[in-house]
Amino acid sequence: MSDSYSLLCYTRIPTAREEANNEDIAFSMHLALRSHLDGSWTPLNENYGIFFAAGVPIAAADERSRRACTAAARFKADPYEGIARDDRDCRSDQDGAARRLRPSGAVAHGAVMPGVDIELKSLKDPYLFRTSSGRFAVAATRTARGGAPDGSERSSFLLATSRDLTSYDQRGLVRLDTESGVHRPSVAYDAAAKRYVIRWRGDDGMPMRATCPDIIAAAGGDPLPVEASGASADASAGRDLNEVTSAGRADGGDARATAHYGIADVVPGNEIGISEKEAAALIARFGRVYNTGVSVPRMTVSSALRDGEARDLIGSLRRVTAKLHYSDGSNAMRAVDWDAAQLEALVDDAEAGRLHAGERRSIRGVVRQSVYPVPFAVERADPSVFAWSFNGEPMFLFIATDDTDGNCVDPNDGATHMPLRTASTIADLADANGGRAREVDLLRCGDLNSEGRAMTGCFWAPELHVIGGRLSILFMPCFDGEATNPDGSANDRAGKPDMWTGRCHIMQLKRDADGRDLDPREPGNWSVPEPILGPGERILNPVERISLDMTVIVDSGRWYYAWQQVGSVWIAPFDPSRPARLTGEPTQIVVPEFAWDNMIAEGPNAFVHEGRIFLIYSGSAVGIDYTTGLVTAPAGVRADLTDPASWTKLDYPLQKSGIYNGEWQLGTGHGMWSHDEDGNLIYVFHNAEYEHGRYGGRDAQVRRVHWSSEGMPILDMQRDEELSPVYADITMEIAVR
Repeated sequence: MSDSYSLLCYTRIPTAREEANNEDIAFSMHLALRSHLDGSWTPLNENYGIFFAAGVPIAAADERSRRACTAAARFKADPYEGIARDDRDCRSDQDGAARRLRPSGAVAHGAVMPGVDIELKSLKDPYLFRTSSGRFAVAATRTARGGAPDGSERSSFLLATSRDLTSYDQRGLVRLDTESGVHRPSVAYDAAAKRYVIRWRGDDGMPMRATCPDIIAAAGGDPLPVEASGASADASAGRDLNEVTSAGRADGGDARATAHYGIADVVPGNEIGISEKEAAALIARFGRVYNTGVSVPRMTVSSALRDGEARDLIGSLRRVTAKLHYSDGSNAMRAVDWDAAQLEALVDDAEAGRLHAGERRSIRGVVRQSVYPVPFAVERADPSVFAWSFNGEPMFLFIATDDTDGNCVDPNDGATHMPLRTASTIADLADANGGRAREVDLLRCGDLNSEGRAMTGCFWAPELHVIGGRLSILFMPCFDGEATNPDGSANDRAGKPDMWTGRCHIMQLKRDADGRDLDPREPGNWSVPEPILGPGERILNPVERISLDMTVIVDSGRWYYAWQQVGSVWIAPFDPSRPARLTGEPTQIVVPEFAWDNMIAEGPNAFVHEGRIFLIYSGSAVGIDYTTGLVTAPAGVRADLTDPASWTKLDYPLQKSGIYNGEWQLGTGHGMWSHDEDGNLIYVFHNAEYEHGRYGGRDAQVRRVHWSSEGMPILDMQRDEELSPVYADITMEIAVR
């Protein structure tokens, strides 16, 4: 293999949530490429983490309950369980030698609860190396979430393998026969001896080593024998990059390392050489993709066109689209606004017989690029934009959670409502174009559901779908709290809207006697909201009561609901002709296992593209740390979508806080796939309203989606990356025959 690039792995010094670099992000493995042309280093993924340590399910989470812990699928019982927890969260085995964490009520229902049944982790001192087969592997010091010791650093290190560093197989801990500390571990394969050499330093700074024939088999196995290692042998492992970068390791790095690499807050791990092909794969996934050109097909028209045929010509030419070309080899089609006067002149000449074989004509045009207002809708969270045909007339609908001043339970002094906007274009749904002024309240505080209960708050995450041929809204209302909580404690929301009483509901648009849809802007034209119940008329969440963020997935003729409960994404089948009842038991399929999605996975929404279901979800607490994750499953092959094994999880967030068109957008998440007027896929989501340290709720945004050359959705393509101004003006060449 010819090494054309150097690859650096590193962590960062945590700085601030406002810079998307808190402890959860900084204490993960980052990657940067050094160009073989000018020697400069370029951080990948906007200097954000790429490999995160998976959380560890507790021993009390049996195999059935931890099925959705896919990142930790290979992990065995952790001997360090509970060390970073409070004693009150733990119990002792009979001999008192081990600490074990108490399970949540979710375990009895075949699930895990984030933050209770999973111990979240972070990592430090990542070290990249190659296995005997040439694949990548990572050795790192595992820590508690946030970087504090979790006990594993006494005698072990974390191991993961990867084909191309875009996804990872977490193997677990490699244990060493020591209790004197395992700091800055490194691994190298000795081809001559056919063994792996593991080196590290103990608490006293002395170099140590161990060997094994199979590093992968060592993960989760018995402790490896250890021995002292000479300083010269230790240096040959390549752990210390050079004096500049290793100085300051004790306190996590310093300005010299940042200056050396030109990367903000860098704490270097090590460098390895990679091939041009491997670098290209990393750039395609984690680099910026940008527009490199535009092409238009050459058109041919007949000189014999007359009358109606000539008039049809203008219609067909007006529909000619442009192909946009991108730096990664991908393409996208876009509509073009062609010069109307030139098109009309061409038609006039055709009708008058003034077109002659052999001549050439040209029509100027501008590639269409809708630029949506930012913010699109202030204090409107969990947004849904839906393209719909209202009895043959195109209509766009926008619906969202009212998040005035960050209060989504009982905003506006308790005047909770469900706001709906409609327009003939997406742009006209925006605040800037009068969308807010045209809002209609489909529901208000005090309206009754089908059980006769007054819905007094929330109206969370309303989402539009066509179910059983009828326009439908899935949402979560909540009700006034009881005097006491289920555990008997006093309820501070007694007599007031209580989010923990929330349940997934459905309401559907009515039709007239002729089967035509009634006007969706009239509240009375909607059915009374009905709670969605499981088999046996049971509530969806027997553990915590609350269920929310429901969406629809259709695959191979099967209909599913996916929603959030117990801090994770669940799925169950249903019959679209009876949408308020599930036809199968709910199953947990997505659990937040990483520091970046930490305590919650919610807001699922699915789209099928080229044989795969792309299910996005949101992680981390609502606010400026919110992120968008992704799981995928095969589409159209009757895969069992209720089986967590059918889903593949991305190790890092698909979308996260960052700079978009020159401005920070923090806390991006709870998105929905939709389409614009030209059929282009768009992504509708919210971000945190955050100014001068004050959180003020969430604002809705709209962007177009670009599909990369490897078939991944790009949700943060900048305006000039989507279409460079250099290529916006184009010409269509027309040959007359």
